[in-house]
Amino acid sequence: MKIYLSGKITGDENYKAKFNAMAEKLKALGYAVFNPAILPDGFEYEDYMKIDLCALSTCDGIFLLYDWQDSPGAIREYEAAKKLGLKVLTVKDIYADERESA
Repeated sequence: MKIYLSGKITGDENYKAKFNAMAEKLKALGYAVFNPAILPDGFEYEDYMKIDLCALSTCDGIFLLYDWQDSPGAIREYEAAKKLGLKVLTVKDIYADERESA
């Protein structure tokens, strides 16, 4: 399953570590992950949103980090994912998957 990773970036100094750690966890569980935290610096906010929404449209689902509701961009991504009919996953779903496979 191709999954888009969504959460708060703007205003979070540790966003790269947070996104990268979850991306690695999701990959270990077998997901193909689009991680927006790997995009280069220097673009405008709306440029990032265009890139992110395009990437989201190629995925089967969206994974919402715990702080996604604190991010206007992540809220936009969530709303787009719902319109596209994508599966919505959270940390609770990941831990449920781990329990089922144990």
